Amino acid sequence: MRSSLAWLRETYAESEGRPSGVYGAVASIGIATPLVIGTVTGHPAQGGLAALGAFFVVNTTPQGPYGARARALLAAVLVVTGTTMFGGLLAGHGWLAVAVVPVVAALAVAVPWLGVTATLCTVVATVRPPGSPAVFNGLMEMVGGLFVALLMVVPLLTHRLKPLRTALADAGTAVAAALDVLAEPEPSRDEWTRRRRRAYDTIRKARATYGLYLGGGRDDHQRPKRLIEAFARVMDEAVALQLLHDAALEVLPPEEWERERRVAVAAIAARLRLVAGAIETRGGADLGADEPVALQRFTRVSEDLRLAWLAEPDHLIETALIVQVRRLVSRMTERVDGARKIIAPGLKIGFDSPRLPERPTGGWTRFREAVRTRSPGFRYSTRMGVAIAVAMAVTTALRLPHGHWLTITVVVSLRDSYGDTVSRVVKRIGGTAIGAIVAALALALVPQQATLIVLVFIGAALGFTVRPVNHGHWMAFATPMIMLLVDYSKPMSWSAAAWRIGLTIAGGLFALVAARVLWPAGTVGLLPGRLARLMRTHARLARTVAAHFDGDREVSIRRRMEDANSAASDVEESAIGLGREPAPPDDLIRRLRRVGAEARRLRDDVKALIALQEEDRSDPGPLPAILERVADHLEEGADAVLSDERTDAELRLDDLLDEFDQHLAELTRRRRDELDSGVGTDAVTTLRRSLVQVAAARHALRGLVADAERLRTAVQGDAAS
Repeated sequence: MRSSLAWLRETYAESEGRPSGVYGAVASIGIATPLVIGTVTGHPAQGGLAALGAFFVVNTTPQGPYGARARALLAAVLVVTGTTMFGGLLAGHGWLAVAVVPVVAALAVAVPWLGVTATLCTVVATVRPPGSPAVFNGLMEMVGGLFVALLMVVPLLTHRLKPLRTALADAGTAVAAALDVLAEPEPSRDEWTRRRRRAYDTIRKARATYGLYLGGGRDDHQRPKRLIEAFARVMDEAVALQLLHDAALEVLPPEEWERERRVAVAAIAARLRLVAGAIETRGGADLGADEPVALQRFTRVSEDLRLAWLAEPDHLIETALIVQVRRLVSRMTERVDGARKIIAPGLKIGFDSPRLPERPTGGWTRFREAVRTRSPGFRYSTRMGVAIAVAMAVTTALRLPHGHWLTITVVVSLRDSYGDTVSRVVKRIGGTAIGAIVAALALALVPQQATLIVLVFIGAALGFTVRPVNHGHWMAFATPMIMLLVDYSKPMSWSAAAWRIGLTIAGGLFALVAARVLWPAGTVGLLPGRLARLMRTHARLARTVAAHFDGDREVSIRRRMEDANSAASDVEESAIGLGREPAPPDDLIRRLRRVGAEARRLRDDVKALIALQEEDRSDPGPLPAILERVADHLEEGADAVLSDERTDAELRLDDLLDEFDQHLAELTRRRRDELDSGVGTDAVTTLRRSLVQVAAARHALRGLVADAERLRTAVQGDAAS
């Protein structure tokens, strides 16, 4: 009992996001204004329809820049109008609605731009009195939707760059936070993993946000893109620095060098935060001094150590590692300085005009594949359709008063996992009970139409403000508004409030039963395919990097890296989905998380190898051949997963690794001969560059080989489970 109460407290107290006062104000004005106009002009029913359309549109909570939000709002208005008209045609035909509405609900789940709005509009329209003008009702809701959409879009014209600035500033801040870990005396691997992941996630989000703007080709319009690339390169070099840090510590550099390295990295993080602050303040923040003193000190200490070690013939490889660390820190500083120059003139971009989304391709193929594999999305869609059909059949057969609230509760409560459904039902039942009682009490004390409008206004303002924070809080404030809007022509009484609460509880329990017994998510059945895809995408990434080191600079490493990230995300989402099942398979979930961690380390090794490669050509030795064999190993693992065969997961590379060590030894010997021949220690020769790169790559390469072997072992273990 104590644990259940604690879980309830956590459920209602958890914060899912930040409150949005502006959104609440716009929503309340957009919904209440049609009610006021309808009451003043003597057409309250029509005003209620327009207010309901405004609610449906604002309830979609569009996100993103001006253009993306305008497109989403326009699509929402079209969906509200079309489904309201369609549902109106079913009014008075109860059993026909039972047959048709579940199909709409299943389709709405499968098509993201329809969403829950399409189902809600259809359900609400079907319970209107027979003979209601379906087309007129749809047009009135369209008027309300267009009105609130205009209210939401027009202010964005003057703040249309805010989402982009926020995304860019978040990316810069996240990269700086990751660098903070590398500036600590004893960096925490777990904390580094967490911040590194967040940094790459924010960079991807910034890239996606920039893609929603029509920037054109002018130089000032390309500044956000160049800024994102600068952040990404800094993060890639930070990954390489983290991997080389352990190798550098193995050669026991002086404490002074290690201390100055930490100070230099901390200074880079601080400068990066200044850049992020300047983005948020539109260039009004101080960007700091042009010459970072910390980097100068680290460069001087590194040079002194290099010269001291060069005097000893056996320290050439150790010297190469120190030089590569210094170069990485210098390049990171250069990237941040480049970002400062990009921000200095201000952030500009072309006007992003609203436009309809591009027509998706391959939809029928994806649909057939989903049906064939019975994917989680297909199961969720089917589950929603069947649950709605049963709920509507019960209310129609029993002629329940206000029976549509049972169906509405099922629509908004049923989620694609049992755990999410439980959380949503608990929050909805508690919030509905509080809100319904408050609404009924207010109307009992002041039974006037003005009271309805005030309740709607307050419910919309507070509800949409706290909606991002907690669904339970949203339901407590929004319930009076929703009840009064949907049944606007019939003022709510105590009996209506009681039916509302009772049907909400019944609908929530029904949603729980449906999530529990109707076609479980089937995530386990998808694991072999997802794990095989993870292995193959990482194999293709390794081959692409091998081609890059072989001199093919046209290969798209970024595309292969994005494919690998996507495949790993699918596996990690599988672990999350399994954790929301009624009886989570804890061992399998832990192993899936291990797969994700090993795959992430493998990608970090690849990023380190790329970051260590300079613009000029150097002799990589057998490095491409090693990467090709790693790719073969991963692809063999993918085949073993699909065939459900237990194969040897050992990666045999002793011959190539020995050859790589011999290549490094040969470079060391030639470099020593070069120094003995009289070449100055300050001279940057091709041989010196090759030695520095190969010596630094040795640590990353051996880490990559070990991570590839561990990844295949973890994947084959999961497949067997």
